[in-house]
Amino acid sequence: MLTGLLHRQYKILHRIVFPAKCLVCDRFFQAPDVDAAVVDDGGCQKVPALLSLQSQLDRLLSSCLCQGCIRGLVAVESPICDCCGLPFKSRSGADHRCSDCISEPKNFRIARAALIYEQILTRIIHSFKYRGKVQLAKPLAELLRTAFGLFWEKDRIDIILPVPLHLKRFRKRGFNQAYLLVRNWNTLAGQYPDQPAELQIERNLLVRTVATAPQSALGRAQRAVNIKNAFDLNDRDRVKDKSVLLIDDVYTTGATVNECARLLLDCGARCVDVLTLARAV
Repeated sequence: MLTGLLHRQYKILHRIVFPAKCLVCDRFFQAPDVDAAVVDDGGCQKVPALLSLQSQLDRLLSSCLCQGCIRGLVAVESPICDCCGLPFKSRSGADHRCSDCISEPKNFRIARAALIYEQILTRIIHSFKYRGKVQLAKPLAELLRTAFGLFWEKDRIDIILPVPLHLKRFRKRGFNQAYLLVRNWNTLAGQYPDQPAELQIERNLLVRTVATAPQSALGRAQRAVNIKNAFDLNDRDRVKDKSVLLIDDVYTTGATVNECARLLLDCGARCVDVLTLARAV
């Protein structure tokens, strides 16, 4: 009991002397004392079941973001395109196919995202990718892992592939943000009792062989041309008859993941799904 009291007093003193600082807006804020996740008898935190992602943002991100930044985040929720995951402006009705997916069928089966790519999330991702705030990887990875559990049933995915960077860009940035978003998923297994305990995450199986121009500077048609034939697999037999999940940070037009899906299907994959942290609208 005395040890617990001293520990609580230490935490209070630590918060006073070293207040938390938002990794996006740099404001000081009071971090929560405890996580809102359910804790089982063994002390393992479990993700609350059947809750929407929007209702879990505070639990997932309040250790590193202030309440102002968290309130600026919007989770992707139905109604959405049942293929590419585009959120519809109308907030009523059932999921259905968007006009783009009807006119241009995709190579992937479904694409889903955790959050809508709006102002605050843009700043978060830019801080993560370009300002060296790699400590954001941990909470963002848990956010994406929670989204995975909401969108996919147990054992629906055989292999997980982060979308790779070309070696030149990797050396310049120092990390692949897509890989950091899934690197520690298996260490979170105890929090997701309804999901597989071990996920097959392959870091180097999918490779980027062409140093393309940044997609962000191009229009929709140009993106598809720019990214064509830019990827390859180190071992094509590894994906044969497998259900593959592609991971990336942002879905804008879908050109990159669609090209990856085409390659994977050509190499014998049974189907390809996509999960991203952000979805542009």
